[in-house]
Amino acid sequence: MKKILIFIDWFTPAVKAGGPISSVENMVNFLAEEFDFYIITGAKDLNSEHNLHGVVINKWQKVGSANVIYLEKSHLKNKILQSLVAEINPSKIYLNGIFSFKFSILPCLLFKTKYNTIIAPRGMLGTGALAVKSFRKIVFLQLMKSLSIYRNIHWHLSNDKELEDLNRVVSKSITYSILPNITKKIEFQERKKSPKVLNLISICRINKIKNIEFFLRVLSGIKFECKYTIIGFVEDSNYYNSLLKISESLPPNITVEFIGQQKFSKITDYLKSAHIFISTSNNENFGHSIVESLATGLPVLISENCPWNNLEKYNAGFRLPLTQSYFKEKLIYFNEMSLISYKGFNNGSRDYYDKFVNPSVYKNGYIKMFS
Repeated sequence: MKKILIFIDWFTPAVKAGGPISSVENMVNFLAEEFDFYIITGAKDLNSEHNLHGVVINKWQKVGSANVIYLEKSHLKNKILQSLVAEINPSKIYLNGIFSFKFSILPCLLFKTKYNTIIAPRGMLGTGALAVKSFRKIVFLQLMKSLSIYRNIHWHLSNDKELEDLNRVVSKSITYSILPNITKKIEFQERKKSPKVLNLISICRINKIKNIEFFLRVLSGIKFECKYTIIGFVEDSNYYNSLLKISESLPPNITVEFIGQQKFSKITDYLKSAHIFISTSNNENFGHSIVESLATGLPVLISENCPWNNLEKYNAGFRLPLTQSYFKEKLIYFNEMSLISYKGFNNGSRDYYDKFVNPSVYKNGYIKMFS
């Protein structure tokens, strides 16, 4: 089988970086019968001081369907990386993200002339993502363009919006594949809407890009009972503290609970008891938690910065401008919805997933990209 070498800052059992970890892990497991995957990654989780528990550091080991090496910072040196890549001699090198020096920039500089290289930008070129530390990012991208570093790179994009971002920021003269990220296999869950309380859920890292405070402001104007559960790693503690203050000021009919990072099995339990999934993100290139919710039959209420279109057409939810009145209107709509109508959204969400997101639809496209 052809060997595919992946560079990524964090890989399972790391969890705090969210979507990119899931994207790579799911892709490797899904294509394990087609390709031999090797992964070079870091030894720590995001914002962690300690090495990952349960893995051997600086040595190759089997993790799921991949051969993985977790490198300490002291081992992330040119000679070591060159030796590892020469040992594998991959057919393709697959890089995740744009701005990581050790796991994207350096491998691109070291290996792109000898090995066919694919870059998955992972939403980092979206306007919302570029707004964070914008000056550094813009200067870096201009430098990469002026030096033609991205010449002969193949780009793996999740959707048409990522292609627009890439054309705007990098170049219009590119080769690319548009393939949604691979999701875990998730079972459909028949659910009923409670007449007493509307259960809302978000699954995301707690940072400014996710724009959680916007939805808390929406809830401040809701008169019926809502319970809002937010699952995810606190990446920005100052932002988290500001969210707690807003939560404390909400009326008594609104309950907000932050429950931190959870295992996937636990997350699916929370999804089963929810009535609507919420994402008011300022930038989302795929949104694993969105599509995983749809797969379970959970309708979604998302911002127009998320990529999933025509949700309303398929009774799968709504994609809205970031205007509080629009989100408030849809919450009232779901709260007053009959059980029969809600069942239509329950089934429609899964139907949307099967039509537009189910990995089986895109398998041949992935095989072509890596072949």
